Amino acid sequence: MALRREPHVLVVGGSDSSGGAGISRDIETISSIGVRTCLAVTALTVQTHEAVMEIHHLQPSLVADQMRAALQANTVAAIKIGMLATAEIVVAVAGALRENPQVPAVLDPVLASTSGRALLEAGAITAMKRNLMPLCRLVTPISSNWRFLPAQNWQWMRTAQFGKAKNCWWPGCRPC
Repeated sequence: MALRREPHVLVVGGSDSSGGAGISRDIETISSIGVRTCLAVTALTVQTHEAVMEIHHLQPSLVADQMRAALQANTVAAIKIGMLATAEIVVAVAGALRENPQVPAVLDPVLASTSGRALLEAGAITAMKRNLMPLCRLVTPISSNWRFLPAQNWQWMRTAQFGKAKNCWWPGCRPC
């Protein structure tokens, strides 16, 4: 099939029913530069542009299986990871990355919505730091999420001046 040979970006993240963020926005952005996408959904949200009313996490094994299927079906040139929701999903995504070390991964951690609702369980930050960040080539947290990270991590990110850096990464990530 022709699509199989075209490079794809595997988008891993949550849905945003308002269309303002999440996998729908990632797919739109990546497609705008002429690159195809495939996806693995981690969570479904019920939200408007002002508030998140509900969050439904998918089973971690289902998330990992979606990733494996997308990687098998397509020539995946990169993986973009957004909302992960739980520590168990973080670990499942890390497992799928370990199976595919040749594919560079970018972690754009989604910790909270613009309205301030937590989108990542508190215990998942430790799992992300321990299991996922070392497997990623680039980590790009947005500044509004810094306040949700433990103080020592926030300080490191603040002094790194993420908005001005050419390559941003968390300690332990492999450089590009």
